[in-house]
Amino acid sequence: MKKIISMTFALTMLLSGSTMTAFAEDTPTPADVDEAVYEQLMKNKWICDENSDGIITDEELAKVTQLSINLDNITDLSWLTKAPSCRYLSFENGTLTDFSVLKEMPVLDTLHMIEVPITDISFMKELNLESCWLYKMEQIKPEQRMEVLRFSSPEFWAGTSERIECYPRGLVDYQLSIADGNAAVFLDNTTSTEYSDELIYGVSAGKTAFTVSLDGKDYYTGEITIKENPGAYDPELHKTRIENFEVGQSTYYNPDSTGNSDSVTLVNGTLYSVRGSEVKIVETDVEDYEHVYKRSYSKSYNYADMVLKKDGKLLVNGEPITDVKVKAMREGFFLGENGYIYTIVPDGKGFTVSIVTTESKGWVDGCNPLYVTTDGSLKYYSTDLIGEGKVRVFTGNTNISEPISACKFSSVCYVVSKTHTLYELSFYDSFTKNKIADDVVSVEISADGSQVEYTKTDGTKEVIENYGSSGGYAYRAKKYLGIDAGGFYIHEYQNRGISENDAVFDYYIDKNRTMSLSFLGNYCGLTNVEGEICGTYDNAQDNGYVYFLRTDGSIWKYNLDTQQWQEAVGGTVPIISERIKGDVNADGIFNISDVILFKKWLLAVPDTSLTDWKAADMIDDDKLDVFDFCLMRKELLNEQTS
Repeated sequence: MKKIISMTFALTMLLSGSTMTAFAEDTPTPADVDEAVYEQLMKNKWICDENSDGIITDEELAKVTQLSINLDNITDLSWLTKAPSCRYLSFENGTLTDFSVLKEMPVLDTLHMIEVPITDISFMKELNLESCWLYKMEQIKPEQRMEVLRFSSPEFWAGTSERIECYPRGLVDYQLSIADGNAAVFLDNTTSTEYSDELIYGVSAGKTAFTVSLDGKDYYTGEITIKENPGAYDPELHKTRIENFEVGQSTYYNPDSTGNSDSVTLVNGTLYSVRGSEVKIVETDVEDYEHVYKRSYSKSYNYADMVLKKDGKLLVNGEPITDVKVKAMREGFFLGENGYIYTIVPDGKGFTVSIVTTESKGWVDGCNPLYVTTDGSLKYYSTDLIGEGKVRVFTGNTNISEPISACKFSSVCYVVSKTHTLYELSFYDSFTKNKIADDVVSVEISADGSQVEYTKTDGTKEVIENYGSSGGYAYRAKKYLGIDAGGFYIHEYQNRGISENDAVFDYYIDKNRTMSLSFLGNYCGLTNVEGEICGTYDNAQDNGYVYFLRTDGSIWKYNLDTQQWQEAVGGTVPIISERIKGDVNADGIFNISDVILFKKWLLAVPDTSLTDWKAADMIDDDKLDVFDFCLMRKELLNEQTS
């Protein structure tokens, strides 16, 4: 093809007469490569032809960052030295077996090969590849692939995690094992894994070996170094407590610079916006907060910041939406004191209110869309948008009596009926119901959040295997190590030249509630942490921040650049000075009223709440169940007898 183009140029110049010299000076010269190669380049012209003039020059080839080449009819790859900027290469088919020229490509980091007939990949040892995939190339045995891998020797702080990096990724699956579990373990609390990308958690300072193996044969041994962390920051706690806490997003109270949602948090009845170094109060006397979005009739999305005030007033994007006094809200629906269930419906760019049902006497705790009817039946609802501000409502009967216990795990609801039968209810494309067990008195999510447990009338406990969890690193850390975990991604750091891997970082909160994280090799820690609020960036300062809530209800921020902690909001709700065991209504007296209130709470009677739930924890295991109730009742009888 290159020869044909050249002949066309020559003929044009001969016919142009007096303008021949000027035309020759202005016409670009095609890249000096074989015709078969040029033909392949033209198939990638959207990548290679920078100025879209239909001709690929040597200058344009030198700027190309990715190439996909079918090697049929190509006998030489030396021309690849003309593409020094290429980072991604994909080859398929052909007869070539010599790829040594790849050593002369300085920035090549990703290589794909599909049905390429090579039998020796030892040349990859001299490449600095990050990723390599070989498809339909079974002639390259796993042992050959193992021989070209290179591994890191991770060094990180105790209380944080790291991976054993392997390059090139994607070439072969292998097994990892750790010699000393007292120094480091995988997130499933074991010292061996089939998952080569598994995170390693630093248990305590020290060194231990790791081994890479395949099918029982060891190929590589390296070292893991766990550094003693400098110790977490430990400011004195306020004599305050957490009354309520949740984190959300907001497009009304805290939109980002592009108008999208940004972080808000509700702590002890005050809703705060959080961005950069600033924490601002946006609403007070708040009972609950939700950020929801619903598709409008025009197929766009309407976003709503729903604030339920403690006096029952409901605000949607700052405006009172109804005269109805609201008791609770859930996923864009809300329950009025009159027992009606309502929903907000997209209407133009705003919302209107529509009644879902008038026969309700309350939701089933945590299990939307289940509700209990006025005659004690358990039903569910769904809505379909049929026009601007208009919905069609459907309600269905579960044929289950009013539940005495319920919980939701992932997208599945578990309810125990009055007849002590446990059911599993799901709402995907349609409603489904499965009977799990008889003689059940309660159902709940396990303390580590990894599974569902139920208690039978004889006091025995059973576990329901549920695979709804994502099984991600936070799930595994919670289930197997008993620690909370999460992560931040602050994309602005990439604008400063920091890699994406470093702009993404994790934190861990151990059993003593001490939080640890590592950012760009620096350790950060804080004691008595309840949970994460958010990570954010202050563009004016060019600094990143992470925010956490402590167990006393105070909000603390950490400047990732200056490595300094600062209290943003102090604790606001005083601790009850002297807790009386069993006094769940916190009126200063333990009596029959407390027992009745706690029983109603266990039976999930709508709108039942415990003022001081810890007072009901008779077993002192940080959870409430029927065993606490039995001890509470026994304690009351003992007091009455004495």
